[in-house]
Amino acid sequence: MGFRFRKSIKVAPGVKINLGKKGASVTVGNKYARTTIGKGRRTNSVSLPGTGISYSTQTTKRKKRPQRVAYESTNNTVANVSQSIQEVEKHTAYINMITSVHLEVEDYVDWHVIADEDISHLLNEGPNVKSVLDEVTNYKPTWRDKLFNRVNARKMMIEDKLPEAREFDIAIHQKKQRLKDIAPSILNSDSNMWTNALNEYAPFEDVESFGSKLNFDIKDNELIVNLTVGNKEVVPIDTLSLTATNKVSRKKMSATNYLALYQDYVCSCVIRIAREVFAIIPIDTVLIHVYDFSQAEPSPKMGCILSTRVNRVNIENLKFEDIDCSDTIETFEHNMKYLKTKGFKLVEELK
Repeated sequence: MGFRFRKSIKVAPGVKINLGKKGASVTVGNKYARTTIGKGRRTNSVSLPGTGISYSTQTTKRKKRPQRVAYESTNNTVANVSQSIQEVEKHTAYINMITSVHLEVEDYVDWHVIADEDISHLLNEGPNVKSVLDEVTNYKPTWRDKLFNRVNARKMMIEDKLPEAREFDIAIHQKKQRLKDIAPSILNSDSNMWTNALNEYAPFEDVESFGSKLNFDIKDNELIVNLTVGNKEVVPIDTLSLTATNKVSRKKMSATNYLALYQDYVCSCVIRIAREVFAIIPIDTVLIHVYDFSQAEPSPKMGCILSTRVNRVNIENLKFEDIDCSDTIETFEHNMKYLKTKGFKLVEELK
Protein backbone atom coordinates (compact mmCIF):
# COMPACT_ATOMS: atom_id res chain seq x y z
CA MET A 1 0.00 0.00 0.00
CA GLY A 2 1.36 3.43 -0.94
CA PHE A 3 1.99 6.00 1.76
CA ARG A 4 -0.75 8.59 2.01
CA PHE A 5 -0.57 11.86 3.86
CA ARG A 6 -3.40 14.29 4.41
CA LYS A 7 -3.92 16.95 7.05
CA SER A 8 -6.45 19.73 7.45
CA ILE A 9 -5.64 22.96 9.28
CA LYS A 10 -8.41 25.30 10.37
CA VAL A 11 -7.30 28.88 9.68
CA ALA A 12 -10.62 30.66 10.25
CA PRO A 13 -14.25 29.79 10.93
CA GLY A 14 -15.43 27.76 7.95
CA VAL A 15 -11.99 27.87 6.25
CA LYS A 16 -9.52 24.97 6.17
CA ILE A 17 -6.24 24.35 4.38
CA ASN A 18 -5.85 20.73 3.24
CA LEU A 19 -2.31 19.39 2.89
CA GLY A 20 -1.57 16.21 0.97
CA LYS A 21 1.12 14.48 -1.07
CA LYS A 22 -0.13 16.11 -4.28
CA GLY A 23 -0.32 19.64 -2.96
CA ALA A 24 -2.60 21.95 -0.99
CA SER A 25 -6.20 23.04 -1.32
CA VAL A 26 -8.55 25.36 0.52
CA THR A 27 -12.05 24.37 1.70
CA VAL A 28 -14.64 27.01 2.54
CA GLY A 29 -18.02 26.16 4.11
CA ASN A 30 -19.38 23.46 6.40
CA LYS A 31 -20.11 19.73 6.12
CA TYR A 32 -23.43 20.39 4.35
CA ALA A 33 -22.28 22.97 1.76
CA ARG A 34 -18.65 23.58 0.91
CA THR A 35 -16.29 24.56 -1.88
CA THR A 36 -12.78 23.16 -2.26
CA ILE A 37 -10.27 24.94 -4.49
CA GLY A 38 -6.92 23.45 -5.38
CA LYS A 39 -4.65 22.43 -8.26
CA GLY A 40 -6.69 24.39 -10.78
CA ARG A 41 -10.04 22.82 -9.85
CA ARG A 42 -13.08 23.92 -7.91
CA THR A 43 -15.34 21.30 -6.30
CA ASN A 44 -18.77 22.33 -4.99
CA SER A 45 -20.39 19.81 -2.62
CA VAL A 46 -23.85 19.81 -1.08
CA SER A 47 -25.32 17.19 1.27
CA LEU A 48 -28.71 16.77 2.89
CA PRO A 49 -28.49 16.49 6.70
CA GLY A 50 -29.38 13.05 8.04
CA THR A 51 -29.82 11.44 4.63
CA GLY A 52 -26.33 10.44 3.52
CA ILE A 53 -27.14 12.03 0.14
CA SER A 54 -24.58 14.40 -1.35
CA TYR A 55 -23.94 16.00 -4.73
CA SER A 56 -20.75 17.53 -6.05
CA THR A 57 -19.72 19.25 -9.25
CA GLN A 58 -16.15 19.80 -10.33
CA THR A 59 -14.99 22.48 -12.73
CA THR A 60 -11.61 23.71 -13.80
CA LYS A 61 -10.63 26.85 -11.97
CA ARG A 62 -8.17 29.49 -13.01
CA LYS A 63 -5.01 29.28 -10.93
CA LYS A 64 -4.74 32.38 -8.79
CA ARG A 65 -1.33 33.68 -7.82
CA PRO A 66 -0.43 33.08 -4.16
CA GLN A 67 -0.43 36.82 -3.45
CA ARG A 68 -4.04 37.10 -4.60
CA VAL A 69 -5.11 34.09 -2.53
CA ALA A 70 -3.30 35.51 0.50
CA TYR A 71 -5.10 38.84 0.19
CA GLU A 72 -8.52 37.26 -0.30
CA SER A 73 -7.95 35.13 2.80
CA THR A 74 -7.46 38.30 4.88
CA ASN A 75 -11.16 39.08 4.39
CA ASN A 76 -11.87 36.30 6.91
CA THR A 77 -11.56 37.26 10.56
CA VAL A 78 -9.11 35.00 12.39
CA ALA A 79 -9.93 34.11 15.96
CA ASN A 80 -7.39 35.02 18.69
CA VAL A 81 -5.61 37.47 16.37
CA SER A 82 -6.00 41.16 17.15
CA GLN A 83 -7.84 43.43 14.74
CA SER A 84 -4.74 45.64 14.47
CA ILE A 85 -2.52 42.77 13.34
CA GLN A 86 -5.10 41.65 10.79
CA GLU A 87 -5.49 45.20 9.44
CA VAL A 88 -1.73 45.56 8.90
CA GLU A 89 -1.48 42.09 7.35
CA LYS A 90 -4.33 42.90 4.98
CA HIS A 91 -2.64 46.14 3.93
CA THR A 92 0.65 44.33 3.26
CA ALA A 93 -1.11 41.53 1.38
CA TYR A 94 -2.95 44.08 -0.77
CA ILE A 95 0.29 45.78 -1.85
CA ASN A 96 1.81 42.39 -2.67
CA MET A 97 -1.28 41.58 -4.74
CA ILE A 98 -1.33 44.72 -6.88
CA THR A 99 2.38 44.46 -7.67
CA SER A 100 2.15 40.79 -8.66
CA VAL A 101 -0.63 41.02 -11.27
CA HIS A 102 1.82 39.71 -13.89
CA LEU A 103 2.28 36.39 -12.08
CA GLU A 104 -1.17 35.08 -12.98
CA VAL A 105 -1.90 33.77 -16.47
CA GLU A 106 -4.24 31.49 -18.41
CA ASP A 107 -2.95 28.02 -19.28
CA TYR A 108 -1.67 27.75 -22.83
CA VAL A 109 -4.55 27.22 -25.26
CA ASP A 110 -3.96 24.49 -27.84
CA TRP A 111 -6.35 25.36 -30.68
CA HIS A 112 -5.51 22.12 -32.53
CA VAL A 113 -6.85 20.13 -29.58
CA ILE A 114 -9.96 22.34 -29.42
CA ALA A 115 -10.63 21.93 -33.13
CA ASP A 116 -10.31 18.11 -32.99
CA GLU A 117 -12.12 17.48 -29.68
CA ASP A 118 -15.31 15.40 -29.81
CA ILE A 119 -17.82 17.11 -27.50
CA SER A 120 -20.99 15.25 -28.55
CA HIS A 121 -21.02 13.24 -25.30
CA LEU A 122 -21.75 16.42 -23.34
CA LEU A 123 -25.28 16.46 -24.75
CA ASN A 124 -25.94 12.86 -23.69
CA GLU A 125 -23.98 11.96 -20.59
CA GLY A 126 -21.66 14.76 -19.64
CA PRO A 127 -19.54 14.87 -16.44
CA ASN A 128 -22.27 16.39 -14.29
CA VAL A 129 -24.98 13.99 -15.48
CA LYS A 130 -22.58 11.08 -15.08
CA SER A 131 -21.83 12.21 -11.52
CA VAL A 132 -25.53 12.06 -10.62
CA LEU A 133 -26.05 8.71 -12.35
CA ASP A 134 -23.04 7.26 -10.54
CA GLU A 135 -24.46 8.56 -7.29
CA VAL A 136 -27.73 6.74 -7.98
CA THR A 137 -25.89 3.53 -8.87
CA ASN A 138 -23.63 3.66 -5.83
CA TYR A 139 -26.32 4.74 -3.42
CA LYS A 140 -26.38 2.55 -0.33
CA PRO A 141 -29.45 3.00 1.85
CA THR A 142 -28.91 3.49 5.56
CA TRP A 143 -30.71 1.36 8.10
CA ARG A 144 -33.01 4.35 8.72
CA ASP A 145 -33.94 4.43 5.04
CA LYS A 146 -34.82 0.75 5.14
CA LEU A 147 -36.64 1.04 8.46
CA PHE A 148 -38.86 3.89 7.29
CA ASN A 149 -39.26 2.51 3.76
CA ARG A 150 -37.76 5.56 2.05
CA VAL A 151 -35.12 3.97 -0.20
CA ASN A 152 -36.98 4.82 -3.42
CA ALA A 153 -37.65 8.34 -2.16
CA ARG A 154 -33.93 8.88 -1.54
CA LYS A 155 -33.07 7.65 -5.03
CA MET A 156 -35.68 9.96 -6.52
CA MET A 157 -34.16 12.89 -4.63
CA ILE A 158 -30.83 12.14 -6.27
CA GLU A 159 -32.43 11.73 -9.70
CA ASP A 160 -34.19 15.09 -9.26
CA LYS A 161 -30.75 16.69 -9.62
CA LEU A 162 -30.42 15.41 -13.20
CA PRO A 163 -32.10 18.42 -14.92
CA GLU A 164 -29.73 20.89 -13.28
CA ALA A 165 -26.74 18.64 -13.97
CA ARG A 166 -27.81 18.40 -17.62
CA GLU A 167 -28.01 22.22 -17.82
CA PHE A 168 -24.44 22.46 -16.55
CA ASP A 169 -23.27 20.00 -19.21
CA ILE A 170 -25.17 21.87 -21.95
CA ALA A 171 -23.49 25.13 -20.85
CA ILE A 172 -20.09 23.43 -21.08
CA HIS A 173 -20.99 22.12 -24.54
CA GLN A 174 -22.09 25.56 -25.73
CA LYS A 175 -18.84 27.19 -24.63
CA LYS A 176 -16.73 24.43 -26.18
CA GLN A 177 -18.76 24.66 -29.39
CA ARG A 178 -18.14 28.40 -29.63
CA LEU A 179 -14.41 27.74 -29.29
CA LYS A 180 -14.54 24.95 -31.89
CA ASP A 181 -16.31 27.30 -34.29
CA ILE A 182 -13.51 29.87 -34.15
CA ALA A 183 -10.59 27.42 -33.86
CA PRO A 184 -10.02 27.03 -37.64
CA SER A 185 -9.94 30.81 -38.08
CA ILE A 186 -7.53 31.22 -35.16
CA LEU A 187 -5.23 28.56 -36.64
CA ASN A 188 -5.40 30.33 -40.01
CA SER A 189 -4.30 33.62 -38.40
CA ASP A 190 -7.66 35.29 -38.98
CA SER A 191 -7.31 38.45 -36.88
CA ASN A 192 -11.07 38.97 -36.89
CA MET A 193 -11.39 36.08 -34.42
CA TRP A 194 -8.76 37.26 -31.94
CA THR A 195 -11.11 39.39 -29.89
CA ASN A 196 -13.68 36.57 -29.88
CA ALA A 197 -11.11 34.28 -28.32
CA LEU A 198 -10.15 36.83 -25.67
CA ASN A 199 -13.78 37.48 -24.84
CA GLU A 200 -14.47 33.75 -24.45
CA TYR A 201 -11.64 33.24 -21.97
CA ALA A 202 -12.12 36.64 -20.27
CA PRO A 203 -8.66 36.55 -18.69
CA PHE A 204 -8.58 40.11 -17.38
CA GLU A 205 -11.23 40.05 -14.63
CA ASP A 206 -8.48 40.46 -12.04
CA VAL A 207 -7.19 43.65 -13.72
CA GLU A 208 -10.70 45.00 -14.25
CA SER A 209 -11.63 44.35 -10.62
CA PHE A 210 -9.42 47.32 -9.68
CA GLY A 211 -11.55 49.65 -11.79
CA SER A 212 -9.53 49.46 -15.00
CA LYS A 213 -11.13 48.95 -18.40
CA LEU A 214 -9.79 47.10 -21.42
CA ASN A 215 -10.79 47.08 -25.06
CA PHE A 216 -9.25 45.54 -28.14
CA ASP A 217 -8.58 46.80 -31.64
CA ILE A 218 -7.02 45.35 -34.77
CA LYS A 219 -4.90 47.44 -37.11
CA ASP A 220 -2.71 46.18 -39.94
CA ASN A 221 -3.15 42.62 -38.66
CA GLU A 222 -1.79 43.57 -35.23
CA LEU A 223 -3.69 43.22 -31.97
CA ILE A 224 -3.92 46.44 -29.95
CA VAL A 225 -4.97 46.36 -26.29
CA ASN A 226 -6.05 49.63 -24.68
CA LEU A 227 -5.91 49.72 -20.88
CA THR A 228 -7.55 52.65 -19.09
CA VAL A 229 -6.44 52.64 -15.46
CA GLY A 230 -9.11 55.10 -14.32
CA ASN A 231 -8.70 54.56 -10.59
CA LYS A 232 -5.74 56.22 -8.90
CA GLU A 233 -6.95 54.96 -5.52
CA VAL A 234 -6.00 51.42 -6.49
CA VAL A 235 -2.61 52.20 -4.93
CA PRO A 236 -2.84 53.12 -1.21
CA ILE A 237 -1.52 56.51 -0.12
CA ASP A 238 -0.76 55.38 3.44
CA THR A 239 1.63 52.92 5.04
CA LEU A 240 0.50 50.81 7.98
CA SER A 241 2.65 49.28 10.69
CA LEU A 242 2.32 48.06 14.26
CA THR A 243 3.56 49.97 17.27
CA ALA A 244 5.28 48.33 20.24
CA THR A 245 1.85 48.06 21.89
CA ASN A 246 0.27 46.38 18.83
CA LYS A 247 -1.61 49.48 17.73
CA VAL A 248 -1.92 50.47 14.08
CA SER A 249 0.38 53.29 13.02
CA ARG A 250 -0.88 54.97 9.83
CA LYS A 251 1.42 57.38 8.00
CA LYS A 252 1.16 59.05 4.62
CA MET A 253 3.35 57.32 2.07
CA SER A 254 6.10 59.48 0.60
CA ALA A 255 5.39 60.78 -2.88
CA THR A 256 8.40 58.93 -4.27
CA ASN A 257 7.29 55.60 -2.83
CA TYR A 258 3.68 56.11 -3.93
CA LEU A 259 4.69 56.94 -7.51
CA ALA A 260 7.12 53.99 -7.69
CA LEU A 261 4.40 51.67 -6.42
CA TYR A 262 1.97 53.07 -8.98
CA GLN A 263 4.45 52.56 -11.79
CA ASP A 264 5.08 48.97 -10.68
CA TYR A 265 1.33 48.30 -10.62
CA VAL A 266 0.82 49.71 -14.14
CA CYS A 267 3.79 47.82 -15.57
CA SER A 268 2.71 44.62 -13.82
CA CYS A 269 -0.69 44.93 -15.52
CA VAL A 270 0.96 45.45 -18.92
CA ILE A 271 3.11 42.33 -18.60
CA ARG A 272 0.04 40.38 -17.46
CA ILE A 273 -1.88 41.52 -20.54
CA ALA A 274 0.95 40.42 -22.84
CA ARG A 275 1.19 37.02 -21.14
CA GLU A 276 -2.56 36.43 -21.36
CA VAL A 277 -2.65 37.37 -25.05
CA PHE A 278 0.23 35.05 -25.93
CA ALA A 279 -1.31 32.19 -23.92
CA ILE A 280 -4.62 32.44 -25.76
CA ILE A 281 -3.75 33.64 -29.27
CA PRO A 282 -0.92 32.25 -31.45
CA ILE A 283 0.56 35.63 -32.41
CA ASP A 284 4.08 37.00 -32.00
CA THR A 285 3.46 40.64 -31.00
CA VAL A 286 0.90 42.74 -29.15
CA LEU A 287 0.71 46.52 -28.92
CA ILE A 288 -0.46 47.83 -25.54
CA HIS A 289 -1.46 51.42 -24.75
CA VAL A 290 -2.11 52.55 -21.17
CA TYR A 291 -4.26 55.60 -20.46
CA ASP A 292 -4.42 57.55 -17.22
CA PHE A 293 -4.09 61.06 -15.85
CA SER A 294 -0.58 62.44 -16.22
CA GLN A 295 0.77 62.74 -12.69
CA ALA A 296 3.72 64.93 -13.64
CA GLU A 297 1.69 67.73 -15.22
CA PRO A 298 0.64 70.83 -13.22
CA SER A 299 -2.89 70.24 -14.49
CA PRO A 300 -3.22 66.46 -14.95
CA LYS A 301 -4.72 65.44 -18.30
CA MET A 302 -6.05 62.08 -19.41
CA GLY A 303 -3.92 60.51 -22.12
CA CYS A 304 -1.41 57.81 -22.97
CA ILE A 305 1.17 57.31 -20.21
CA LEU A 306 2.72 54.12 -21.59
CA SER A 307 2.83 52.53 -25.02
CA THR A 308 4.74 49.32 -25.64
CA ARG A 309 5.01 46.65 -28.29
CA VAL A 310 5.77 43.30 -26.71
CA ASN A 311 7.22 40.41 -28.67
CA ARG A 312 6.56 36.86 -27.56
CA VAL A 313 10.29 36.15 -27.49
CA ASN A 314 10.74 39.11 -25.09
CA ILE A 315 8.89 37.36 -22.30
CA GLU A 316 9.24 33.63 -23.01
CA ASN A 317 12.43 33.26 -20.98
CA LEU A 318 11.66 35.71 -18.17
CA LYS A 319 11.58 34.49 -14.59
CA PHE A 320 8.48 36.44 -13.64
CA GLU A 321 8.86 35.91 -9.90
CA ASP A 322 12.22 37.71 -9.96
CA ILE A 323 11.68 40.62 -12.36
CA ASP A 324 11.14 44.30 -11.64
CA CYS A 325 8.18 45.07 -13.90
CA SER A 326 9.07 48.73 -14.45
CA ASP A 327 12.64 47.85 -15.46
CA THR A 328 11.40 45.01 -17.67
CA ILE A 329 9.12 47.32 -19.67
CA GLU A 330 12.16 49.43 -20.54
CA THR A 331 13.69 46.42 -22.31
CA PHE A 332 10.74 46.38 -24.76
CA GLU A 333 10.01 48.82 -27.56
CA HIS A 334 8.19 51.52 -25.59
CA ASN A 335 7.30 55.14 -24.98
CA MET A 336 7.23 56.00 -21.26
CA LYS A 337 8.28 59.14 -19.45
CA TYR A 338 8.39 58.59 -15.72
CA LEU A 339 9.90 60.99 -13.20
CA LYS A 340 10.73 59.56 -9.77
CA THR A 341 9.42 62.60 -7.91
CA LYS A 342 6.52 63.49 -10.23
CA GLY A 343 5.27 60.32 -11.88
CA PHE A 344 4.02 59.67 -15.41
CA LYS A 345 4.01 62.23 -18.22
CA LEU A 346 1.94 61.88 -21.38
CA VAL A 347 3.62 60.16 -24.32
CA GLU A 348 2.78 59.41 -27.95
CA GLU A 349 1.34 56.05 -28.87
CA LEU A 350 3.60 53.71 -30.79
CA LYS A 351 2.52 53.19 -34.38
